Amino acid sequence: MNFLHNNWAARLGLLLMSVTITLVAGCQGVTLPGEINQALPTVQPTTMGAPVTTPTLVITPLITATPTPENEGLTLTFWTVEAISPQAPAELGTFMAGSLRTFEANNPDLKVKVLLKKPSGKGGILDFLRTAREAAPTILPDIAIMNATDLTQAQADGLLQTLDNRLDRSIVQDLLPAARKMGTVDERLVGVPLSLEMEHTIYNTATFTTTPILWSDVLSSNTRYLFPAKGTNGLVNDATLAQYFSAEGSFHNDQGTLQIDDRVLRRVLTFYQQALEIGIIDSTILDAATSEELWPIYLEDQEGLAQISVRQYLTDREALTNSTFTALPVPDKDSTPVTISHGWALVLITDDLERQRAALRLIEWFLSTSNNATWNSINKSIPSRDTAFQQLAGNDPYWAFLTEQLNTAQPQPGFAGYDQLGRIFQQAVEQVLRGEATPQEATATAVDALTP
Repeated sequence: MNFLHNNWAARLGLLLMSVTITLVAGCQGVTLPGEINQALPTVQPTTMGAPVTTPTLVITPLITATPTPENEGLTLTFWTVEAISPQAPAELGTFMAGSLRTFEANNPDLKVKVLLKKPSGKGGILDFLRTAREAAPTILPDIAIMNATDLTQAQADGLLQTLDNRLDRSIVQDLLPAARKMGTVDERLVGVPLSLEMEHTIYNTATFTTTPILWSDVLSSNTRYLFPAKGTNGLVNDATLAQYFSAEGSFHNDQGTLQIDDRVLRRVLTFYQQALEIGIIDSTILDAATSEELWPIYLEDQEGLAQISVRQYLTDREALTNSTFTALPVPDKDSTPVTISHGWALVLITDDLERQRAALRLIEWFLSTSNNATWNSINKSIPSRDTAFQQLAGNDPYWAFLTEQLNTAQPQPGFAGYDQLGRIFQQAVEQVLRGEATPQEATATAVDALTP
């Protein structure tokens, strides 16, 4: 929605409703929740097979890769979402508050003003960046947190500054390939995720004598397969998207034009139809948008196999007795298991060189190895930096498994036209799971819907 200048008064009122948290260096006037001891131990790696525990919060020394701004008293504006702010619940909020407080203490020439925005939609980060640039460019932030799926659109709109040759080279070189891929648009690094999130399968070891990695293993198991089939915001669910990629499906042809690989889509839908016919799955999975919604069903008796997030597994692994992890099921032995990765990325907005230097210092602070490891340990997610990943992994076999999954992970698509494709795919899945169409019919409908 475009905002007209003569509606500025209304716009200003909306902006003033944003939650503003001014973090003041030192101990005078500090209103952030909690106190954090600046001399804390580092995160301890896990031992073989031991559950991951939440470490004590860690604050690293100041990163000094970028020059100090010449002017005193610079205030950086940071747009973020509640889940990644001092207002986040419990330890997450305490860590963020303490981290920002320590950054200011180590940078007495800088202050940080935090403004909270909605995660998506009207009033979300991307929406506010667009409208503020048109109506009031002076209120744009210096840095922001953005859903990685919005990076492509934000870059196309000219909202982002590249991090190439700006961000500390040691950090860039230390990024996990999956994190680098998530933050790259048109071969430019425009965002760095604070963490990576993805899903895999967990199964009952008493039910399966061998690891159920193939579709045929699932179909011959005579047990249930739980995965969230509803999707999010009308877009195709992660399981179907991962299985489409695993079967070598693509959304673009050699000329870069949007396409649906009808052979691959029909193959995925046929797997669902076969699973329906023998009772491996049923239409109730269409009621679940996330794996967390189905998790209590699996956890109750730990039978069959279910899709689970890394966060959920790290949270409940102690409660699992006869269960272990594996990749999402794939069509055949020649297929490569794929998982869909998600994340929230730090982005640089300001085009002012002095403010860029200061903003980069804050980004580098968030991405320091111990801060990145501590944030992800508390958040039960995957760090974006390899050194932080290794700090949490230790010799835990689960983290070795995550390394394999990250090597083939694909970030959730965010290219122009994906909204249309994602909705078409989800409609095809729903038609088959509800018994409204055969795989052939649903695929044909999907192809027709994309054809101009």
